[in-house]
Amino acid sequence: MLKKRLLLSTLFLILATFFSARAQEWVDLMLDPNANFYDVQAAFNAHWENRPIEKGKGYKQYKRWEEIMAPRVYPSGNKQLVSQTYQNYLQWEQDLANAGIPKTSTGNWSIIGPTSKPGNGGNGRVNFVRFHPTDAQTMWVGTPDGGLWKTTNGGTAWTTNTDQLGVIGCSDLAIHPTNPQIMYLATGDHNAMDCNSIGVLKSTDGGNTWNTTGLTWTVNQGRHISRLLINPSNPDILIAFTTSGIFRTTNAGSTWSTVLNNVTINDAEFKPGDPQTVYACGTSIRRSTDGGATWSQITSGVTGVRRMAMAVSPANPAYVYILVARSSDNGYGGLLRSTDSGATFTNRMPASSTNNILGWENGADSGGQGWFDLCIAVNPANAEEVLTGGINIWRSTNGGTSFTRLTRWEVAQSQTNYVHADIHDIVYSPHTAGTIFSGNDGGIFKSTNTTAWSNISNNLAISQQYRLGLSASDANRIIAGHQDNGTNLTTNGTAWNSPLGGDGMDCFIDRTNNNFMITSLYYGDFYRSTNGGGSFSNIADPSGQGEWVSPVKQDPTAATTVYAGGRTALNRTTNITAGTVAWTNLGTPTGSGSIVEFAIAPSNNQVIYAVKSGTNAISKSTNGGTSFTAVSTGLPTNVAPTWVAVSNTNPDVVFVTYSGYGSTSKVFKSTNGGGAWTNISSGL
Repeated sequence: MLKKRLLLSTLFLILATFFSARAQEWVDLMLDPNANFYDVQAAFNAHWENRPIEKGKGYKQYKRWEEIMAPRVYPSGNKQLVSQTYQNYLQWEQDLANAGIPKTSTGNWSIIGPTSKPGNGGNGRVNFVRFHPTDAQTMWVGTPDGGLWKTTNGGTAWTTNTDQLGVIGCSDLAIHPTNPQIMYLATGDHNAMDCNSIGVLKSTDGGNTWNTTGLTWTVNQGRHISRLLINPSNPDILIAFTTSGIFRTTNAGSTWSTVLNNVTINDAEFKPGDPQTVYACGTSIRRSTDGGATWSQITSGVTGVRRMAMAVSPANPAYVYILVARSSDNGYGGLLRSTDSGATFTNRMPASSTNNILGWENGADSGGQGWFDLCIAVNPANAEEVLTGGINIWRSTNGGTSFTRLTRWEVAQSQTNYVHADIHDIVYSPHTAGTIFSGNDGGIFKSTNTTAWSNISNNLAISQQYRLGLSASDANRIIAGHQDNGTNLTTNGTAWNSPLGGDGMDCFIDRTNNNFMITSLYYGDFYRSTNGGGSFSNIADPSGQGEWVSPVKQDPTAATTVYAGGRTALNRTTNITAGTVAWTNLGTPTGSGSIVEFAIAPSNNQVIYAVKSGTNAISKSTNGGTSFTAVSTGLPTNVAPTWVAVSNTNPDVVFVTYSGYGSTSKVFKSTNGGGAWTNISSGL
């Protein structure tokens, strides 16, 4: 009996280890630039099959990524295709120059926002916060797809001049310690895989202009820089820590050498007061004692690591803290500390003995998304005070042996302990003792006492918008859906508020009544306002869960009739203003998958065009959506359709757009209701 029990226990452990290792296979594939998109998609769907969708486990991060990638890599699944954007940009610039056509800035465009903090919620994701070496009021923040931003008044207002960089994602900034006119920018987004790096850029005029250095890549190499350190004693020495190894320059960026190859590094620090000692970590711990020229691997005793983040403190230069996210479920894997300058480490708080400080709320859940948000900081005046960032910020006052939660994403945004979820950076001010800054998915937050936090993201125009809706009678009334930061509304074209959280998706303002609005969250979860956006209530969803972004539209003739896509069939309600909204399942457009987009002819609401992914993806209804017939003959099948639009006056004039990176298959037009199509892509 004992042998049988031992055998069963051993078998259980083997199976548990196997399934644990397989559990996050989709993360590995997604982060691998050479993995095929459809393999990632299959692994993700297999992992979540028959599981409840949980917050804080990377589900939303994947779905956002999938939404971006799917049409761009169809049908090959080659993720490197997305890298062609930058090459096309460079070719476009060269073509204009060869033709003698100068760049112009005379286009009559102005930003309308949101540039203020919508409802005190958030503006967009911030990857890092960095400081001027002598001026406490001057700081920079870097964003994944919105460039580098600067404040000279402590965060009251921010400005940028990096919009014209070929890649405007930023992962770190290294500033010369005695001449802050010299700065080095690590390009790309190290927390996701849709903004690759083009290497390190250098400015010698305080960030007004940027030039390439000797560390220059093409985006199709799929590389990312996680950390960029400048030697405080010899600023001509810089070290770049990347997904392809460690690179080092000794001549201010002119040339770089590879000092450690084929290893992913996610974080690094100099030993305070001794830049000859450098620490680095990824899935393992590395140390250099010659200023980063050579590296040795340090054994920590922790296995099954997804990613690590590290921090040091001048209060005790021999201390090194490392926060571990485990590979099995991206949850908390341990808090390591070295007291001998990185030679050895002990686990101050094993994962089995504590709350999951990378979890979604109070630490009682399991798992997390440590592959996406993971950071740690130590008080420069107290080496026993440690802050960690995952979904929330946690604090230890005893050197990492126990933690309490400092911030909460789920409370009202007016509460002082509210900080937006998904913490990507925590930094103590080098100028003002006790002041802390956090870069997260809502922008940049500040605290002067660890307990009360304020959002200082004003003027940071870094939001990522899915869709927007315009009033038919008031040019200043706009509703828009934002990644991470909900549905946002302006009624005067200047000030914005955020009446609905989550990821805001498709939305519209009733063309007959500005007080009536429809907006949506992910998966076609629709909400309605009858008081001009003052409040929203959920309305009954159409048949089952929709796609990540599910289109919703008002009938151009009957104001109380609304159509919804994102499902296999088109859905319709004729009583959108009723107390209980009833949806009817209509016809199923041709093509595979769900409805990506559809358009109702304004001059004849019985004519509806629908777009799905794949072949035979364009179809037409002439009976208000009851049935559809294919109108795809003559349209390309090797690129994914993305949009359809109909003439305001003629239901037979219709346009279809396509994704992909070929300039010859972008826009097609029909003048006979889809019977024949003309390629009008020339010139794009």
